[in-house]
Amino acid sequence: MNAASTSGRDPTADPSSLYFVDAAHPYAVAAATALTSHRAKSKWSHLSSVPVSSPLPSSAAAAVLLLLRRRPHTALRFHDFALRRLLPSHSPPPLVLSASAAHVAAASRLRGAALSVLASATRHYSPAQIFNALAATYRRFASAPFVFDLLLLAYLRSRRDALAAASVARRILAAGARPLPSTAAALIRSLPSAAAALDMYHQIYTHSSPQSNQLLLPTVHTFNSLLLAFYREGKCDEFKIVLQEMSKYSCKHNVCTYSIRMAEYCDRRDVDKAQGLWDEMIREGIQPDVTAYNTMIGGYCRAGEVGMTEEMFKNMEMGGIDPSATTFEWLVRGHCMSGDADTAMLVRADMRRRGFGLASEVVEELLDALCQNGRVHDGLGVLREEMRREEYVPTRRSYEVLIKGFCDEVEVEVAIRLQAEMAGKGYNAGSEVYHAFIHAYEKSRDYEMMEKLRKEMAAMDA
Repeated sequence: MNAASTSGRDPTADPSSLYFVDAAHPYAVAAATALTSHRAKSKWSHLSSVPVSSPLPSSAAAAVLLLLRRRPHTALRFHDFALRRLLPSHSPPPLVLSASAAHVAAASRLRGAALSVLASATRHYSPAQIFNALAATYRRFASAPFVFDLLLLAYLRSRRDALAAASVARRILAAGARPLPSTAAALIRSLPSAAAALDMYHQIYTHSSPQSNQLLLPTVHTFNSLLLAFYREGKCDEFKIVLQEMSKYSCKHNVCTYSIRMAEYCDRRDVDKAQGLWDEMIREGIQPDVTAYNTMIGGYCRAGEVGMTEEMFKNMEMGGIDPSATTFEWLVRGHCMSGDADTAMLVRADMRRRGFGLASEVVEELLDALCQNGRVHDGLGVLREEMRREEYVPTRRSYEVLIKGFCDEVEVEVAIRLQAEMAGKGYNAGSEVYHAFIHAYEKSRDYEMMEKLRKEMAAMDA
């Protein structure tokens, strides 16, 4: 990357610059000497004896990193030492020092260390400030171009700030460079809309120079990020734009590409077209993964083809693919939708043996299926077992289904206890619960309670 100052002057050599690195400062020279001339066990104690002005200029601290850049681990350890011992506490790390440390780490391919330094800087400085500091000090430290990629990643990872990351990407492009394909794909995935993702794709790959196009082409992960952005917004008709771009770069599908495209058809309950893509994937020699199987299993469940769901599941296990919690949840839901509560319970038992629990909405569907089959006590047992899991929170709907089930069986006392428990969880009884109790009291000929509840419900609706 061409990170030179547009004026041609080196800002790191200008004492009036924010990015001044004072390699002639007495402390910088003495500290670098102490850390290179002594044995490992004694050099840090020698460093502590080096006279230091108070406060130490950040230009001098940055200079120590410059003088030690051939010994990156020592330089980065000094960076931590300076922040703890030499510089004012409770204040942001000096920008020139952060940029210097990032360059030392990046030039030595110490990716994690560079990311850590940059992530700390993002908490105190704007994308423009950090980018300009890196650009100004880039040549002096003989840095590596991917330091700017790491800044982009630091915003994506530490702050989850996609707009700040996009700002960094545009600055990289303006400098005549381009993010690495993996970084570009991560940025595209993070953007808040499919339109923003497609616009960023065009900024990176369509509007940049031909020379850059030959060096850093988009990959299948780039296009998968775009497909996913359109899928999440339900704009699957726009897939054709992405597929045309893939074709332009002769980029082949991978299993993730097929999974996203199959999900589109499964959501429409067009499992025949999804199966066609599945067959194409197999012909191309691409091994399905758990996401691909879950996509098809979910598609067949929604289409009411439980037999095909079971066949897919058997093929999955025979192919050595371990099912996930999502796999079992789709199987449970499929059998519930077909009214086969017995098989749904067997699947749940297998699921529990493998250490999985049901999501709240799947518990609701299972309770509903059990109650419709007259197995309301089994439903209550399911709820109690799931509640033993720390992460499970019973929903209002779960209580309503069971209360209605017990009221249908005229087991009013159990229903009352569940309603009290439901209230304790912060769920108020709605009209469905009132109607269930009124129906139960009517069956038991308790007309006094029936009339009382009707008045309560009328007052509630007023």
